[in-house]
Amino acid sequence: MADRPEAVPTDSEPVNVAWQLAGILRRSTQPAQPCITRLDATCRVAESWSLERLVEESVRIAAGLRARGIGPGDRVAVLVPPTPVFFALVHALFHLGAVMVLIDPGMGLKGLGRCLAQADPRAFIGSPRALLARKLFGWCPGVSLVLRVGGFFPGTRDISSLPRAAPPPYHSGGPAGILFTSGSTGPAKGALYTQGNFIAQYQALGRMLRIEPGEVDLATFPLFGLYAPLLGMRAVIPCMDFTRPGQANPDRLLKAIAMHRVDNLFGSPALLTRLLSQPNPAASALHNLRRVVSAGAPVPAPLLRRLAPLLARECQIHTPYGATEALPVACIASTEILDGTASDTAQGRGICVGWPAPGISLRILSLRDGPLDPADPPEILPAGAVGEIAVSGPQVTLHYHQRPDMDAIHKIMVAGKPCHRMGDLGYTDALGRLWFLGRKSQRVRTSTGDLPADAIEAIALEEPGVARAGLVGVGPAPHQKAVLAVELEKGVNRRRVLDAVRARLKACPAAQGVNTVVRHRHIPVDRRHNSKVQREALAACYGRVAP
Repeated sequence: MADRPEAVPTDSEPVNVAWQLAGILRRSTQPAQPCITRLDATCRVAESWSLERLVEESVRIAAGLRARGIGPGDRVAVLVPPTPVFFALVHALFHLGAVMVLIDPGMGLKGLGRCLAQADPRAFIGSPRALLARKLFGWCPGVSLVLRVGGFFPGTRDISSLPRAAPPPYHSGGPAGILFTSGSTGPAKGALYTQGNFIAQYQALGRMLRIEPGEVDLATFPLFGLYAPLLGMRAVIPCMDFTRPGQANPDRLLKAIAMHRVDNLFGSPALLTRLLSQPNPAASALHNLRRVVSAGAPVPAPLLRRLAPLLARECQIHTPYGATEALPVACIASTEILDGTASDTAQGRGICVGWPAPGISLRILSLRDGPLDPADPPEILPAGAVGEIAVSGPQVTLHYHQRPDMDAIHKIMVAGKPCHRMGDLGYTDALGRLWFLGRKSQRVRTSTGDLPADAIEAIALEEPGVARAGLVGVGPAPHQKAVLAVELEKGVNRRRVLDAVRARLKACPAAQGVNTVVRHRHIPVDRRHNSKVQREALAACYGRVAP
């Protein structure tokens, strides 16, 4: 057994994620227990690492990368599937103070290429598939170091071949990651994370969700799984295509939950819907969960109503709200939704996303489009008033990478604090809870007033037989025509369901102005979570609707 990494003598503890992981190891009474487990297609263990091995491998990789010239501030593109080596590589970059560049492969090859060009990394570390794409599409021609993780690709060396070297010191603070947004509402932007942002993020998630050491997490979303060891959890990595959670094999996931005694399931609404496609006896594995977490898009109340009876009475479905630039911002549990806020959501009053997360300060700003003039700051609105959501706190990023134009729009000072404009419409209620109405840029601007997309869609989603809904505006603002596209579940009576949706809208004062309801066979969704409606693409389908 190798010696555990020792603390680096410093006057104060470094602000470094890898340092925190090493500290967890030093305090652990069971360092050899499984920490990361990767499953094969039969849900058996294909690979398992202990916390001790994870820290040792991350230190070894950090030393090898430093020996190859990678140091603090150097950008390193990481296009590696979620495996134990991926976890070790990320913590190695934290250790060095290098800046990992993470891009969701679900955004497609063109999107990946644009993000890589914007990030301009010094090193490229990828799977054989990523290395092939780099060669075919000419990505990152100026990198000084290319490494492979697993498999084979001509002319490359595996990360295991890095030279042995003395462990480097833990770099304290500074930039640590560039995480690209999904690009669902415009070109993808790289949010610049610091070590402090990452630390605040995982600590807020742990406190907010009341995660306890020793729990087991089914890591269907790699970034949440990356935090599992830091929260004392064992990460179980299922065999699935992480870029297509909406097409995951439900039998395989349910089997993994049962076989590995999973406590925590993080999944997008699309993934949860896939699990519910199975008959109840097959879904009985869900009864052993302690917690379900769903994010990536608003979670419809009907989905919660279908899922809740399959869970243990004490198991809550938590629906965090946030964005790549600021996460978590708020959270609410299923009981509070189903016993209270869902009735308001069904009337078009928005989706309650709950109480502010630890460390978060919420403000609702008077509605303005585009950059703000520092000499003319927006008004901070009182409870109940609808405006733009702005947040500040230690998990909120303060800059984009090389996008001063986006910084000018989203990064502002409010009451002396740096804030991020979420680009979302919302309000706070008398209790201090946050309500989400929809993206500011996607509101439909009619001659009788603005219609927030998500709030209106939630009305339609209450109707049995509606699988998905998307509200778009046709024509020039502020005289757009509101069109609600509805995707139906298989086997339903189309005319009956559409007529019922129209009746719901007509009876709801918040939906006045939505006079056109059409059936859409497959409403386009985002590639990251397969749950967020791509309204710009949807709107292009209805350009000929009469004004």
